[in-house]
Amino acid sequence: MKKIITLLLLFFCIAFSCERDDICDEDTPTTPRMIVEFRDVTLTDNPKNVTKLRVEDFDDATRVLEGYDIVTEDQMILPLRTDANETKYRVYRDYVDTNGTISGNPDVITIQYGTKEVYVSRACGYKIIFENVEIIIEPDTDNWMDFAPSENDNQSVINEDEIHFTIRH
Repeated sequence: MKKIITLLLLFFCIAFSCERDDICDEDTPTTPRMIVEFRDVTLTDNPKNVTKLRVEDFDDATRVLEGYDIVTEDQMILPLRTDANETKYRVYRDYVDTNGTISGNPDVITIQYGTKEVYVSRACGYKIIFENVEIIIEPDTDNWMDFAPSENDNQSVINEDEIHFTIRH
């Protein structure tokens, strides 16, 4: 009889020891990605699509950002590295791969920032936010990206609810 009571007591302790916040809800904001909108260079308030857009990892051209392999978009949602203070991408406009021969107009962007850990909850742990973010468009002989102003001074990337930068082209 003591064994049964002990087992029942142990079962109830295990079954009712978990609290609701021991599980991280899918809707809980985690480390945000940076949102960049493309706008017309002359009509700066108007969004403008980039045709045949392709976004690659700068160090490995075979690593293409998911959702950005020859698409037409008016914005990019870019993940930033949490283990470094900069992230680099090669961003193509009019990308074409003809039997291994690549054509199009690539521009390299370097995103520089500081990181800060922010406590979310016991279940979700910490997330990283990015502070003092800036985009540098590396000059080349044929830049299609003209200018990348931040939406705020000392731009931070805290959530994915707003546009952080605009790139004019």
